[in-house]
Amino acid sequence: MVMGGLIIPSRLVAQANTRIAELRLPELPQGEMKWGSVSRGKLAAYRRIADAFFDDKTFAGVDFHTTVVDTWGQDHQRFGDGDRDKTFNKELYQLASKFARLYPDRLFHLYPDDRETIHRPGELRDILNFGRKKKGDKRDFPFRRSHFRKSCDTPLIQVVDILLGSLAYQVNGHMMVEGASEAKISLSAHILGRANVRNVMADTNMRGKFTIWHRKLQPRNGRPPA
Repeated sequence: MVMGGLIIPSRLVAQANTRIAELRLPELPQGEMKWGSVSRGKLAAYRRIADAFFDDKTFAGVDFHTTVVDTWGQDHQRFGDGDRDKTFNKELYQLASKFARLYPDRLFHLYPDDRETIHRPGELRDILNFGRKKKGDKRDFPFRRSHFRKSCDTPLIQVVDILLGSLAYQVNGHMMVEGASEAKISLSAHILGRANVRNVMADTNMRGKFTIWHRKLQPRNGRPPA
């Protein structure tokens, strides 16, 4: 499982959305941008958007952080009370906690992609704030908001999906499957090249424009994952 998120100052969100809309044209005049829709005909637009993340002044100071978790090693019964969704939220907690550690002077609005779950995003906000206080964080409630957003209406979540897809495509070996999409192979290589990622199975520096953190979990039943 590969998770990721963008850190962007709130004052830049509207400007970033406008720039993304410009970069989509002419190949992507409408519809949701997502990794699953990458094709030869749309490749140029996806590359422009990825390049803008690394080069465009609109995205200066905007960072992308990811975690990678071997789900074969997850003990859902022990660490999630048998609830896979709760285990998912714990990994989301780890990613958000990394944001809090890396940006100690900021307050956060957390907007996960909307999904079917019985767990309210406000629960995650409360748990994050409790966790930060326990760790000695001096900020008063660093996580101020936590609301689901629909990716189809949120261009920045779509950008996350593109960047994250480029990493997951290699981490999960999809590029090695017979008949793998040439467009996705090309885009994945391009994005990871721009990010200076030479080995997707290794951690990058904790700080940076594009980071990877392989989380090490306690093996299921005390045995290494298959």
